[in-house]
Amino acid sequence: MVAHQLSMKTKGVLTLIGGFILLLMNGSMFLWGQLNVYVTSYYRQKEDTNLDLSVGGAIFPVMMASFGLGLPLGIKLLKIFGQARISLLICAIISCLMIVISSYTERFYQFVIVYGVISGLAQGSIYFVPIYLGYLYFPQNRGLVAGINSFGYALNSFLFGLLFFKLVNPNGLPQISNSDGYSYFEGTSISVAQAVPEAIRSIGYIFLSVSIVATQLIMYHPDQIGEEEKRLKKELQKKENEMKELQEIQHKLELIDIQSTNKASLQDQDQQQQIDTDQLNQLVVNKKIQMIQLEEEIIQQKIQIAHQIELQYECEYINPQVLKKLKLNEIQNSKDQKNEIFHHKKLVKLIILESPNRKQHKNSIISEISTKPSDQEKYLEQKENQMVANLQELKQRNAYIEEQLNSLGPPSIKACFKQPQLYVSILLGFLTVGLGLIINGNYKSIAKDYGFTDDSFQSLVGSLGGFANGFCRPMWSLLLDKYSFKRILQILLLIEIITSITMQFTNVNKTFYALWVFIIHMTLGGVLGMWPVFCSQINGIKIGSQLYCFYWLGFTIANLFQFMLVMGLKTKIGFNNILYIYFAQAFVGFLLITYYKFKINWAKLYNEIPKSLQSQISLQKQQTLDNQLRSTMSS
Repeated sequence: MVAHQLSMKTKGVLTLIGGFILLLMNGSMFLWGQLNVYVTSYYRQKEDTNLDLSVGGAIFPVMMASFGLGLPLGIKLLKIFGQARISLLICAIISCLMIVISSYTERFYQFVIVYGVISGLAQGSIYFVPIYLGYLYFPQNRGLVAGINSFGYALNSFLFGLLFFKLVNPNGLPQISNSDGYSYFEGTSISVAQAVPEAIRSIGYIFLSVSIVATQLIMYHPDQIGEEEKRLKKELQKKENEMKELQEIQHKLELIDIQSTNKASLQDQDQQQQIDTDQLNQLVVNKKIQMIQLEEEIIQQKIQIAHQIELQYECEYINPQVLKKLKLNEIQNSKDQKNEIFHHKKLVKLIILESPNRKQHKNSIISEISTKPSDQEKYLEQKENQMVANLQELKQRNAYIEEQLNSLGPPSIKACFKQPQLYVSILLGFLTVGLGLIINGNYKSIAKDYGFTDDSFQSLVGSLGGFANGFCRPMWSLLLDKYSFKRILQILLLIEIITSITMQFTNVNKTFYALWVFIIHMTLGGVLGMWPVFCSQINGIKIGSQLYCFYWLGFTIANLFQFMLVMGLKTKIGFNNILYIYFAQAFVGFLLITYYKFKINWAKLYNEIPKSLQSQISLQKQQTLDNQLRSTMSS
């Protein structure tokens, strides 16, 4: 009851707050960069003794793939339930409980299924729904909406990365180097690995309790997906009920006619014949009357035609300015504004009253064109100017319609799949997000290779990276409300180009290394935070919300690619040489965003103007006519 009394702006603000908190509790995917060494160490001291960090890193791309599969599911659940808080509550409970249940698994593959696949699927179902509803409440501030929500999602690794470190390794015990080239918590630091299940459970319960509260802040919007369909179905049902009622009435009338016919059949035959004869005579009379009326109408039409021909023999000239003024006065005073013949007669009367000598012209009509050559030239010039003005107005109207159609996005999802921009933009996402993903998933291993083996320092670096990933998302997304996506992404890619070829020089200093990880996570957050806005700019809000999963597919492939590179090439060429691959990716992405045209003219794909836009155009046209009338009267 209270929710109905809130203003739309208040509901939008509550939705933003609820979305931020909800995604903060369900952003554990980026937390895996910090959890990997702890979880891998835990399963190594159980039954998976040969498990190494490169295999443990598989959860990151697996979870990202499951997350991508869950993205369209969230919008479908919103359409099914009609209330976002219900669908989000179900998904949040599943996501958080899976994290808790994962702490009880005995083998690593079981952990991957529960924590990576099922929880990742539920988190994906949650992610885009608050962003989509935020777009509906604040359509002019999409960058801000995407930034706030994605900020919460990325901030999870900052807050809970530090909390997890305090829960499992409060004494700062070091990792022990292993012959496989990685370091683990074993031997003298095995207590850290043994504390992992309890720490995961604690975090899972925090996620669950806060998520339940956050879902109740998500507000219903009347324009959300599925609501128009429901309204139309209700209207259709109403029409069907009216049709049933009419059919019932029709059936009752038919029964009455049948009963009347049966009664009539019982009457005397002679009486019935007399009735039939009278009816026949009446029909003949009616037909004759109709024929006479038709002949009279034809004669009247001939009279009017002859009268019109006579009217053309002589023409009386009236100054166009006087005629214009008289027309305006008559239009304002007359109730029947569309009857031109009526106005013509009134004008003739006014002319006759002012000029009595005109009475001799019985068949005169009014003309705006003088017989003088100079007046005719002036008249034609005015008409030409009017034609140019009308053409300009038509161009403006067509430009307005095209702009509005493009803002609506594509007419259907199928139309998107026929555009090459969809596939090129997925490729662009793959190229731009790769550097951030490989650093996010392997910064601890890189730190160990550079000689920074202190676990507290590595955890601090990861938390700072998570902060950069989250904090910079609203900053970059907010810039999209003022600057073009192309310009901002060019800046991010230039930063990636520079950091990818200079990362190897950070081994000389811890601060230098932490700063570079921070900057790279900042670009990662910028790309992921801006992409929902980019998706809605190209495809519109409603279609874009259903297509975002395909963009996430590019991110997933990028994550899988970095996992394969680390697993296959890390021991052969090292991280520094792998980063040159990402230098090349960032450079290609820079060229793509600079020279490829991503904007699509959706207006040309519409066969007809949507009814909602037709009413909007009609309203605008009426306002323009009213303004012109006021301007004419004032002049």
